[in-house]
Amino acid sequence: MKKIQVAVMAGLISFFAVDGIAGEVQPVPLEVDLVNMFALGDQATARFSDNDVEHIGCGIRTIDDGVNPFFEWGFCQANDATGEFIACFTENPDLIRAIYAISDFSFITFKWQDDGIGGAECTQIGSSNQSFYIPGFFKLQN
Repeated sequence: MKKIQVAVMAGLISFFAVDGIAGEVQPVPLEVDLVNMFALGDQATARFSDNDVEHIGCGIRTIDDGVNPFFEWGFCQANDATGEFIACFTENPDLIRAIYAISDFSFITFKWQDDGIGGAECTQIGSSNQSFYIPGFFKLQN
């Protein structure tokens, strides 16, 4: 019985490892440009890069401050392979909605400007949710 189970599993793995059933994979290397004030890249490429510094993503924090019902702010951050790092912040509701649109394997792009007090204010946040940003490792390999 155990041999039959192993044979069935081997057959299933071989079936799913066929290259013909995989779609396009388009990794986008992470880039942080501190001069032109933009960052871009897809999350999967950053996460599974060959180094331990690359990352890109955005998040939202909602706080009940006891005065207003809620205070909400968003941020984006990126660190490329060379160690160029940026984090920008926003209270703009339209940019916060853009952060909500980001999914697990999104391509993310954001821009910022100097906020005049040593920080960076997000001025543009975008994402693209396409099947080709899902990494190829989800395809079973032979």
